[in-house]
Formats: sequence, structure tokens, C-alpha cells
Amino acid sequence: MPRTSTKACLNASPTDYRLDNQIGFQMRRAYQRASANLTAQLAGFNLTPPQFSTLAKLYECGRISQNLLGRLVAMEPPNIRDVVLRLRKRGLIRAERDAADKRLVLLSLTASGSSLFEALQPLSTRSTAETLAPLRNSERKLLLDLLRRVADA
Repeated sequence: MPRTSTKACLNASPTDYRLDNQIGFQMRRAYQRASANLTAQLAGFNLTPPQFSTLAKLYECGRISQNLLGRLVAMEPPNIRDVVLRLRKRGLIRAERDAADKRLVLLSLTASGSSLFEALQPLSTRSTAETLAPLRNSERKLLLDLLRRVADA
């Protein structure tokens, strides 16, 4: 993403409002940078960041319902459904009926899905390091803590 100077338009607004001072705008810009870094790392694997997140959460949690998975990866039901369908078609996720409640379908990684996630995890770590490169270690930890607090509020 090209860097632009805000100095070029500092006198353009008759108010003190500056978009660059809005937390949502800066969070979106940071997300775009993080997403672009992860997308670049995943390019050779034909995966999107939401698909990677889905594999990662299933790797962490094991068998869980699609509804819970969607909530854990912060995706709306139609979006998680599409992501799961794509990953199932690739043989990375399996769906099985719950033994106790036959209405409930539980998702889990296949052996291929687990192997792929294990191969991709270092790439995700590298992507995060690239995104956070401008920050000191203490700032990285603080940023993650603050973002969690905002997201969980």
C-alpha cells in the first residue's frame, strides 16, 4: 500500500476533524497491511486469510460446530459456510454428525488439513513479524493486549 502524506491536505478541512485520527480508520489500515502480508505468504497455497484462520482455529480447537467456528473466527454465517465448503472440497476439513445429537454437525481437520496448517504456521508467524516490524517487542505485546480488550468489550 503506498504511503501518502497527510500534509498535502492539512488545510483542506474547515474543522479539526482528521480521518487519520480516527481509531477505526487506523485499525482498518493496519488490518489491510496485516492481510496483505498474510496473503503474500499464502499465495503459493491457494488459501485466503479467512481460510487460513479457519484451519488455524480448527487446529487449536479440534472438533467444533460450524456455528461456533464462525463465531471464533469472527465470520458471519454465510461467510463461514462458504469457507468451510471450499475447504471441504479440498479435503482439508471433514464434517461428522455428533454421536450424542445427530442434528449437530461437527467439523475437524483432516490429516491433510493438519499437515497444511503445520506447514503454514511459520508463514503466518513471519507475516505477523513483518506487520509488526515498526514496533518494539514491548509495543507488540501492548498492541495485542489492547486490541483484545477492544474486541472483547
